[in-house]
Amino acid sequence: MKNKFAFAAVLALVCAPAASFAGTSADINASGQASSFCDISNTGGPISMSISANKDRISGTGAYSFTANGDAFVSLSALTPSAPQGAAGFTQSVNLANLVSSTSSTQAVDGAAKTGVNKLNGTITTEIIQSNASELLSAGTYSLATTATCTAL
Repeated sequence: MKNKFAFAAVLALVCAPAASFAGTSADINASGQASSFCDISNTGGPISMSISANKDRISGTGAYSFTANGDAFVSLSALTPSAPQGAAGFTQSVNLANLVSSTSSTQAVDGAAKTGVNKLNGTITTEIIQSNASELLSAGTYSLATTATCTAL
């Protein structure tokens, strides 16, 4: 009985198609490039500013998201403040925590370069502060606008 099984096994091997013994191989090579990117977005939407208890400033906070896969920086365009006609003197500021801050209504301001891979969520602070002898903010509607731009290096 053993001989019958042995003979059957040998016969099966000899009669089997040659392809069943053939081996195959496949070379797999993959490559790709991740382009540099930098994204900044205002995730908190419009910022509502409120007057302070001392009545000397109007301020508000919002939120931003910043992502970059390499060295990058964020800049703010010149600030565009709006105040009621005849308003007493004031100064304005916009601060994106850990990225860039500006008080300039005449020129853009670049933040320091963030190096490496970054994914940040932070606070945007906007403020209009009186800069007059009476130390009070004039009554009326104020607004402040700027554009944050992210540049990959």
